[in-house]
Amino acid sequence: MNQRDDLSHLPMREPPAPVSGNAFVYILACSDGAVYIGIAGDVAKRLAEHGAPKGAKFTRDHPGGRLIYVEGPLSITLALQRERRLKRWSRAKKLALIRNQTVLLKKLSHSTRLPRASVKRVERLALGSSKWPCRCGYNVEASAG
Repeated sequence: MNQRDDLSHLPMREPPAPVSGNAFVYILACSDGAVYIGIAGDVAKRLAEHGAPKGAKFTRDHPGGRLIYVEGPLSITLALQRERRLKRWSRAKKLALIRNQTVLLKKLSHSTRLPRASVKRVERLALGSSKWPCRCGYNVEASAG
């Protein structure tokens, strides 16, 4: 595990009190450096379940989870959407969120979109094409300058 990826120095958070009809998105740092993302209405109860044999398979395979990040309360629908979104993020992006590094988080959010489009545009212009299809299906004229 890379030293900058080490999460052992991050403070352990206290589980929030349950809010009726809402859920929390939470992140656990496992002892082996793995990061687990989940949702729960009662985070304290869910953390106890993670330590038990009936906990999530991931936390059985990666024991020693510490609560390091919590979002909410959110509606259950929004919490599920947020959990799915966070699980698709890169590790670097998750760590930036946990560490509250908003500038880095914004940079990582845009880094996968902008360069690809720019590279394709430069390649097309370098090949002598002054038009390229845009996402809307129309051909867009390249500006001269």
